[in-house]
Amino acid sequence: MRPDRRTENTQLRNFSASQNVLNQADGSATFEFGETSVMVSVVGPVEVQMRDEKMDEATVEVVVRPDKGVATTKEKLLEQTLRTAIEPVILGGMMPRTLIQIVVQVLKDDGSVLAASLNGITLALLDGGIPMKFMIAAMTCMIDRKTEEIVMDPTTKELENAASVHTFAFDNLSKTPHVLLSDSAGEFTQEQYFVCHDKCYEAVDKVHGFLRVAVDSKKQKEYQQLMDE
Repeated sequence: MRPDRRTENTQLRNFSASQNVLNQADGSATFEFGETSVMVSVVGPVEVQMRDEKMDEATVEVVVRPDKGVATTKEKLLEQTLRTAIEPVILGGMMPRTLIQIVVQVLKDDGSVLAASLNGITLALLDGGIPMKFMIAAMTCMIDRKTEEIVMDPTTKELENAASVHTFAFDNLSKTPHVLLSDSAGEFTQEQYFVCHDKCYEAVDKVHGFLRVAVDSKKQKEYQQLMDE
């Protein structure tokens, strides 16, 4: 039995999401893996400062705010990782010399916050009508230090026993795995890395399915509101 009462190491926590949750942003969303929860806002395309201006594409800025206290090196590293993953997905060439600002507010971190943030960013960008090449979805797994078993979507408590932690992100169009993010930390073999890759690829398919349902549900709700007016 796992700390959050899941019975299998392959079992994922329940997903939960909503879009259009902030009035002041062009796009916004929340995403949850069980107790892990993030809120993402997107502003843009807006005017960009001259020093950050790119002549042929949009500038993408990612800000991460922790659930408690002020941002530390951990959040700065997370910002860099998220921007590296999401920047190639946005069709920035359609919006040259503008700024797309993404703010990730961590509401609660109970493990897999990097994956949750990426999934929330996808929903917020879609909500804001930002053009994208494809949808990106992510999943985290770990290798248990004692048993060497792979544990999917680990909690903070489980991560205390991790020999290594791996987060992968994939698109929703490629027939074979197209890695958009590979973030690994700890000690592991090449064989273990590829097993983690394959298991996360299988799990991400469920996330993509959930994201599609969330977007379709929002569209249907908006259409119903238009019909009722």
